[in-house]
Amino acid sequence: MQQDPDRGPIRSRNRSLPQQTFLGTSISGWGRSVLLALDRLGFDGKAIFKECGLNPDDQGNALVRNPVAKMQHVWRVAESVASDKNLLAVEIARHLNASSFYALGFGLYASSSIDDMFQRFARYAGILSASVNFLIKKTDLDVMFEIDDRRVVRSHLTSVVFLLFLLRICRELGGTDVMPRRIEVSWDEDDYTPALRTVTDAPIFRQRPRSFLQFNREPVERRLPSANAELASFQDRLCRDYLASLDEHAHLPSRVRLKIVQGLANETLTMKRVASSLNMSQRSLQRKLQEEGTSYRAILNEARRELAASYAMNEELSATEISYLLGFSNPAQFATTFRNWHGKTFTEYRKTTVR
Repeated sequence: MQQDPDRGPIRSRNRSLPQQTFLGTSISGWGRSVLLALDRLGFDGKAIFKECGLNPDDQGNALVRNPVAKMQHVWRVAESVASDKNLLAVEIARHLNASSFYALGFGLYASSSIDDMFQRFARYAGILSASVNFLIKKTDLDVMFEIDDRRVVRSHLTSVVFLLFLLRICRELGGTDVMPRRIEVSWDEDDYTPALRTVTDAPIFRQRPRSFLQFNREPVERRLPSANAELASFQDRLCRDYLASLDEHAHLPSRVRLKIVQGLANETLTMKRVASSLNMSQRSLQRKLQEEGTSYRAILNEARRELAASYAMNEELSATEISYLLGFSNPAQFATTFRNWHGKTFTEYRKTTVR
């Protein structure tokens, strides 16, 4: 039975997916590629998006961004319905192109080198998603492209699709010389190795702290024949304006929730501090949230509930640790609140949710 996406997890008769940590939004180009791939493979992509609280008709519109939490539901449902995860990953990546990521996509293809392309990914990662950063590290001989994924509950499908897209661009722009010579990934399953094998024969090491690709430095820094400085500069300007507009015009309840999530473990988190971080008074924040049909207390409670469900999926975190991460004064208060949220104890919830 589907529930209001603003009030709880979306569930169906056949599957039950955990709430994800709220970490901003991601560009809807991801959604379009998933939707097209699902339809191509014979699934009802539109129904899946609606089940997860997203409008399928909005996907691919650069002015539309999907909440990371809801988009993660889509990725996980897609994983659960596909009998061949590798085929699904390859098909989704196939539908990603320069226009999927607004000006960033075109800027990538105009980069002066693969290194320049990597730096562009790192500078404008927020266009792709607010929950991921990219780090570029260098030694005398190597360049490492590292993925800092800040989602608590991760869909490995998302990560594999991004790697497939990244490696495809590397090959299109620089040829086989710029293929990685080593890949490390954070997941422990071998499910997606065949998908990666469609684009690289580099050794793949699983169950690592972070995912990264290691390249030989010389070909990565070599100038590309497709380099176009004027076009790249123009696209960079569009990217900067796009990111600035996100900060200025983002949905206020979403901005408040993000501030709360970022500061929950801090004992000094208050409505006054959140208002100040948004450059407004506490009274002004109260009024504007009321106009949006919500309140600071309601957003705080919802953020805590969503985070509690997400943290419960991480078996390395104890109930006591989670209680402090969520800003509760003591574990007993958290235990009572958790039961009120989910109708069962934390231990019971973890046993029935974590597979």
